[in-house]
Amino acid sequence: MNRTMLMIEAFSILMMFVISAGAEETIQTDLLIVGGTESGCAAAVQAARMGVKSITLVNDIDWLGGQFSAESLVAIDENRGPAGYGHGVPFPRSGIFGEVMRDIEALNVQKYGVPRPGNTRVITTCLPSDAERIFRELARPHLESGVLRIQSNYFPVEVLLAEAGNTEENNTVSGVRFQSTTSENQTITVRAQLTIDASEWGDVIRLSGAAYEFGPDLKARYNEPLAPTSRADYPLTDMNPITYCMVLKETDSDQTIAQPSGFDRRNFDKLPYPSDPSWIYESRRIVDRHHFPSVTTPDAVLLCFPAFDYPLDVYSQKVTDELEETEPGASKKNIVEMTRKQRQIVFNDAKQRSLGYLYYLQTILHEKASDPKLTFRKLKLADEFDTPDHLPPKPYVRESLRLKSMYQLRQQDTMGVGNDARNYASAMFHDAVACWQFEYDFHPTMRKFIDSDLAGPWHSIFRKNRTWGPPYSGRAQFSLRSLVPEKVDGLLGAQKNLGYSSIVSSAVRLHDQSIAVGQGCGAVAAVSLRHRTQPRTLPWNAKLLSEIWDGLLKTSSIPQTLWPFGDLEPTHKNFVAINQLAVRQLIPLAPNEVEFYAEQEATRDWQESVIERLRERKLDSVIHIPTEKQLTRGEFAEFIWDQVKASVDQSFKRMHLDDADGDNITDADDPVPFQPGRSTWSDWSPGPGADGLPDPMVLADKTIQRFNFCGKGQTAEGFSSDHGLPFNIDRGYGWTKSVEANSRVRSRFPEKFRDSFLFTRSHDTWELNLASGRYEVTVCVGDSGHEQFGQNLTIEGTPAMRNITTPSGQYHETTREVEVTDGRLTIEIGLPGASTNTCLNWLAVKALVN
Repeated sequence: MNRTMLMIEAFSILMMFVISAGAEETIQTDLLIVGGTESGCAAAVQAARMGVKSITLVNDIDWLGGQFSAESLVAIDENRGPAGYGHGVPFPRSGIFGEVMRDIEALNVQKYGVPRPGNTRVITTCLPSDAERIFRELARPHLESGVLRIQSNYFPVEVLLAEAGNTEENNTVSGVRFQSTTSENQTITVRAQLTIDASEWGDVIRLSGAAYEFGPDLKARYNEPLAPTSRADYPLTDMNPITYCMVLKETDSDQTIAQPSGFDRRNFDKLPYPSDPSWIYESRRIVDRHHFPSVTTPDAVLLCFPAFDYPLDVYSQKVTDELEETEPGASKKNIVEMTRKQRQIVFNDAKQRSLGYLYYLQTILHEKASDPKLTFRKLKLADEFDTPDHLPPKPYVRESLRLKSMYQLRQQDTMGVGNDARNYASAMFHDAVACWQFEYDFHPTMRKFIDSDLAGPWHSIFRKNRTWGPPYSGRAQFSLRSLVPEKVDGLLGAQKNLGYSSIVSSAVRLHDQSIAVGQGCGAVAAVSLRHRTQPRTLPWNAKLLSEIWDGLLKTSSIPQTLWPFGDLEPTHKNFVAINQLAVRQLIPLAPNEVEFYAEQEATRDWQESVIERLRERKLDSVIHIPTEKQLTRGEFAEFIWDQVKASVDQSFKRMHLDDADGDNITDADDPVPFQPGRSTWSDWSPGPGADGLPDPMVLADKTIQRFNFCGKGQTAEGFSSDHGLPFNIDRGYGWTKSVEANSRVRSRFPEKFRDSFLFTRSHDTWELNLASGRYEVTVCVGDSGHEQFGQNLTIEGTPAMRNITTPSGQYHETTREVEVTDGRLTIEIGLPGASTNTCLNWLAVKALVN
């Protein structure tokens, strides 16, 4: 054998040894993103657009797009509120989410002739493979330029900390070591200046040593209105459930699947959900050929239904035994702390739950279909994912670990001002990077074994106050501080690994929200890297915040919304200037002024109010008001922004080291650290007519009759108490029938007359003996504890209130002059045939002098 051959043979042996020994590749990069979720993709694209030169995205599967694709939630959820534009969307699509949806709908037009082929109660649907294609196309320019590198099929096993510069207070993440999903011996190490954890379960955060939380937050932690007070019924394993979604396609033959392992019809019998397969079929249809003549392909249906949600609080005996075999105590862990192998045991069982429900639809419920064309028997699991079981590579994950961050977002920060979800949120952040709105929305988190037998059938049920909404949040923002670990440097959270409470996590988990937060995170990373500073410094630096906002508003084809005006499209010519001013709170607003009206005339009074706000910030010296022509509000905002943008970002004034505004609320506990108190709107109140308080003159005038509607034994000073009893001639007032059972008291306000009420869900009548004549009648409806919709009230046959909504803790008062001709004042609450509550608090009657 010649020398060359010997060298080749030796090299071959060496290479075999290197491979068998698991030779490790090391990648150097500026920004490492872990997770190919929608949030991870948005972060990568935004960072690249803002000039980051080297980005590495490591994903544990091949698919990009998270909920849109790998989790198969292809009936795309969007921001929603109690009042909005089409499907309840409170403000227009924007940013990278707007781009993704534009491209998905364009692809739908190409394939089906319509942008929204599902004809369902969400706005847009698509196939998972099409969504993945859109995300890959989004990343393509940056892959081709070499800025972005994607490493698939690797998961994190170790987080590396910088050897120098660490203190007891702050460690610094310097990289992550990954293991191949296909070979235990194959690993890579990625060293980075900054890492974003956009994975489904927050494994980088967990491995880094950064503090995190999971499970329900008790009221003692953040004092949230919906939080439980005791751990007894709210274990730390309680999480928003996972669900294995299924995509099915229409065929012309029976496609009933084989009976899944462990199937028991009692798992699905007697559930409190519609049992008509046709209703379920239509509720999440992806493609509807029956409705759209242009659709020539078979129907496609997403099966994602609470009947097969998979709670994570406790497990069946089978799963418990399998988990315990891996590690004693594994079945008692919260899923975020499980190993990858342990989670897979849970996932495998969740798959059987989903398949069991499909089998149930195809067999037991088949004959109950109201429309024989819309049943599941001829639907086949689609070959979308190239998986052996035809299920998506990942479950739909609603809740992950929660990063313990610089500021932990709480429910009360996000609720609409005055408990009115139509308003802005209580805290509008000085460091906002995204906007959102949704209901506090838990799917059933509790597994209840029907016969108390862990080996037997079970149902998923709700725990008290952990249900789907309402209530809704207000029109809210997301704070930069809630992306940054409390102590660890070199690390940011994204996807659902964010600095918020469990309750807020239930409202910030939709497709558009995850993209918007990821995009904001990418902008934060870009500015941090550009200035070689840690992300935790950015919320306190006005100029660097300005760079983040510039990046979000200027580097994408569709700018990102930074202030949630309901009527302002990102295509509007003044959108950027309006958002630049609004996010700095330079536009004077009340919390219920949620429309900007960009095309309306900028009146002189409105212009002066803007100038006054600039004067408060000492910016008025650079302003002159044009007089040569009339401007719209949008044009005036553009005019003002052009003048102040060079000088607007002055340094924040800090009064104390850890309490910037000196209000005795430390920055770590203060949602608005540059404003006294905990709310942006501390000086605002709903005003007379909505506060439930009678005019002081009404209370002082002894000639006025006042009635409080309340439960038995309850009284309110200065009011006669009506307890819902039938009319009595001696008493002189009462109802045409007893409504005594329809009383509530909320114990929220000290004034009993606005804390209690009688209600009807249909139609009831109250009468009061009065001499014939003219009277002024003031009536108050509302509920101090809950939002109430569709309230109606009639006085002497004349409508006084119709379809009135009162937010929780707010009221609707009306005063009417009426003529009594029959010796009785007649008040009707509700309407015949109605099904919504009308809640009557109090009324006052004053005789008028003829």
